[in-house]
Amino acid sequence: MKTILVPTDGSTVAEKALDVALDLAEKHGAQVKLLHVLLRDKEPDELLRLQDISIVTDVIARLNETAENPAVARSAEEIMGAPNAPNRPVPDDVLQKIGAHVLGRAVARAKSRDVNVEVLEVADGPAAGAIAAEAKSQAADTIVMGMRGLGQIEALTFGSVSQEVCRSVECTCIAVH
Repeated sequence: MKTILVPTDGSTVAEKALDVALDLAEKHGAQVKLLHVLLRDKEPDELLRLQDISIVTDVIARLNETAENPAVARSAEEIMGAPNAPNRPVPDDVLQKIGAHVLGRAVARAKSRDVNVEVLEVADGPAAGAIAAEAKSQAADTIVMGMRGLGQIEALTFGSVSQEVCRSVECTCIAVH
């Protein structure tokens, strides 16, 4: 085990997955590569539940403002084409700041344990595809990720992103509950 890819969305389960990855990295002398995919499919109220997001005060104000906006009207065709699109899309600059916050927290945890860590460029697009593509491009031999993310429905099942990633990669995939 040399390269461990850790996709993180900042959720509690992603934090647990990071701990597992850091344990493995310490044991095997592996490098951890951190990845964040922009959380375009999340509602503002979901993003407000992120760990320590309250310290990013300008993000909190923008998320609260976005949450108060009226829901975007979408046609049936738009809903069928993008069923996970949020009703109140969060602006790109806010999503970028959230990504930086999430990755910064993860880096601090890795460095506190003296684990070799690299932060990958923030990805955009469907999460499962972005994670699988990074696993391949980084030659990751292991992916450690949370089974479910910030979504409320995902809490009831094995997350669709983690399930799709595990099906589509050739490396070892560890899904943490």
